[in-house]
Amino acid sequence: MRIFKRKTIAFILSCMIVLTAFSIAGCGQENSNYPVTVGNITFDTEPENIVVLSDDIADIISCIGYDVKMVGKSDSVTQEELSVVPSVGNEITPNTSLIITNETDVVFCDESLDENTKKVLDDNGIKVIKMMSAETTEELETVYRSLGKILGGKTTGEEKAQEAYNNLISSMDEVKSKYSSGSILNTVCYIYTDGDQVKIAGKNTFADLLLSYTGAVNVAVEAGEQNVQDARLNVSNPTYIFYSDKTALNALKSDDTLKNLSAVKSNKVMEISLTDMSRHGITALADLQSMVDFMYPVQSTGGSASAAADNKNLTDEYNITIPDDGFALEDENDNVKVMQTRLKDLGYVSDEENITGYYGQITQNAVTAFQKQNNIKETGTADKTTLEKMFSPDAVKAESPVDTESEE
Repeated sequence: MRIFKRKTIAFILSCMIVLTAFSIAGCGQENSNYPVTVGNITFDTEPENIVVLSDDIADIISCIGYDVKMVGKSDSVTQEELSVVPSVGNEITPNTSLIITNETDVVFCDESLDENTKKVLDDNGIKVIKMMSAETTEELETVYRSLGKILGGKTTGEEKAQEAYNNLISSMDEVKSKYSSGSILNTVCYIYTDGDQVKIAGKNTFADLLLSYTGAVNVAVEAGEQNVQDARLNVSNPTYIFYSDKTALNALKSDDTLKNLSAVKSNKVMEISLTDMSRHGITALADLQSMVDFMYPVQSTGGSASAAADNKNLTDEYNITIPDDGFALEDENDNVKVMQTRLKDLGYVSDEENITGYYGQITQNAVTAFQKQNNIKETGTADKTTLEKMFSPDAVKAESPVDTESEE
């Protein structure tokens, strides 16, 4: 199985030399896009027909806008927008006859390509470019620009690729800025399967990068990739958990410790396949939007209208309008009584005698416990942010009530 790492770029050409720089042939042709030399391979003219075996490279090529050159793809390239491209078989041992028949100029692949298959392609004059793992966003920018140079030339192609990369990062930055403000600090993680092990994505993974753009903190950000059992999730207790498949989900729900995580108990878990989380083009932005739609259904422009309606109906159900200044210690009114009722329904208050309309120490303790359980700054004051979360459908319930005496 492909090991899950941040797959930015380090090209290996037919001789398996890692790409570190581009050298430009034809010094006297400053206004010409070609020839372009990559490693030890020279492109005298713009490639017209390409086959892409790596789903990640296909994602990036599509993001740049050169997917129109694709005359073949492997079965691993499952993006819907590329469904019209004919298959040439699997990415390890593709059908070389089909690739040759399609008059292919270049084949893009990853390190899994069979060496004998590569030799057949080489012998038929088809250029082969392999991709290997790397670990920085700067290298991700390099792959965009490199692919642009190959497919469109050292001026036109590179500029087009640079624009595509800038747009991708700009869009992701815009999402991050929208959800990184506010008093609620959400924590997240990504759980995935690797063979027979279930792991959590830490630093130097593309999942960590994507999670950071949600405006939340990855609880495994300081760790490398490690087994879920070693990640001490019971201590960090993430607000949301994203997982790769049913095996990962079953691991969460069957483990005696993990099944008691607040995200698992409140069903704040969402599946995003490992394949999708390993793509660095148009899929990455779609993944990010899916995550923020799930985490912030009312705020997100991509959230469903029904989610917003559900949130509104909850405040209507309790017949309360959330005030901008919230409620604080020693307040006394009917709205405080409604808030206490909601706290009782969520399990933070158990004694009916404490639903009085007076904001005393017991209510303050209940609000503080609610804020802690819902990753809101623990002030004991029911500000607008706290109340909006409290009356939302996804408010996390208490593990046990906090009132041990009657409200003053």
